[in-house]
Amino acid sequence: MTPLSQTILAATGDFIIYDDELISAPSPRLFDPNEWGEKATPHAEGRGTVWFIEQPDGEWILKNFRRGGLVGRFIKRRYFFSGNRRTRMAREYLLLCRLHQMGLPVPRPVAACSRKTTLFSYSGSLLTQRLVDVRSLASWLSSEEPLGDSQWREIGRTIRKFHDCGVFHSDLNAGNILLNENLVYLIDFDRGRFRSSRFGPDWKRANLKRLRRSLDKLPLGAQLHGEGGWELLCAGYDG
Repeated sequence: MTPLSQTILAATGDFIIYDDELISAPSPRLFDPNEWGEKATPHAEGRGTVWFIEQPDGEWILKNFRRGGLVGRFIKRRYFFSGNRRTRMAREYLLLCRLHQMGLPVPRPVAACSRKTTLFSYSGSLLTQRLVDVRSLASWLSSEEPLGDSQWREIGRTIRKFHDCGVFHSDLNAGNILLNENLVYLIDFDRGRFRSSRFGPDWKRANLKRLRRSLDKLPLGAQLHGEGGWELLCAGYDG
């Protein structure tokens, strides 16, 4: 199914953009884990906690946007406001919609919500469908179960699909690649975007180098586990 986007400006001042095939009654309450009660389960991930939200046909993932780096030490959840559709969460939602429509392997977006905290700042959250029966590349490399040659090649082929479509992933790392025996997905497209051909090919190789650096930062055992696979990944990408 193709995500269908609708928007609403709630009475609370929250701006919500959502898939009307998945949500019939958009509300800021959807983005509050406390409103879900026992259906919401916290999971530590990245800069903070995400919530798995139980649904009749699977689970959603609720991500509250948080800053990283030096700025994040002082301003954790606020961003400069320049328009409702230009917020970080709205842009990721709209990008995921487009990628999903293109048939690229990404989570289906459910909804995004932003709330102005001052005249010039906002915070917000994103809901996506949870991918099932997959593990991150980082998790796989840290386990006792080796990745098969075909899986390494499929990772490379998948990244190449995104690059051939001009899709730039701003944080391509071993934690943002999910896979099982047959399928590979990319997640977390915050600050992702399309790049036109005028940028040339250098950004694609830089993207791969970023992934390689993330593999090099894994614990020693995982690094050794993944060392032989890098050439297979590159072969899948180049082939």
